[in-house]
Amino acid sequence: MQLDDLDFAEVHDCFTIAELIEYEAMGLAEPGEGGRVIREGMVAKDGRLPINPSGGLKSKGHPIGATGVSMHVMAAMQLAGDAGDMQIPGASKAAVFNMGGAAVANYVSILERVG
Repeated sequence: MQLDDLDFAEVHDCFTIAELIEYEAMGLAEPGEGGRVIREGMVAKDGRLPINPSGGLKSKGHPIGATGVSMHVMAAMQLAGDAGDMQIPGASKAAVFNMGGAAVANYVSILERVG
């Protein structure tokens, strides 16, 4: 699986720096260059890899304990075509990426619409 295979991603943006570090860990930017992907529009809704079309965790008040579930639900809504104004047209593959607990609780889930 390559980043170019994905249509969007939901990432754990509990703090701005966490989101930037995740961009680097995902391979979107070199270490220390996470902010560049935002400035260049790479992660915008119409960018190369839209990130957090849901608005991210901070837009929901960062519901501790429910963040991973929320990210997966939002990704599933996208893949089902049920994301309303947040919808990424034609989305069929998504990543849910979490670096939580000072980067000690990390996971990536790949979700795909089938059929």
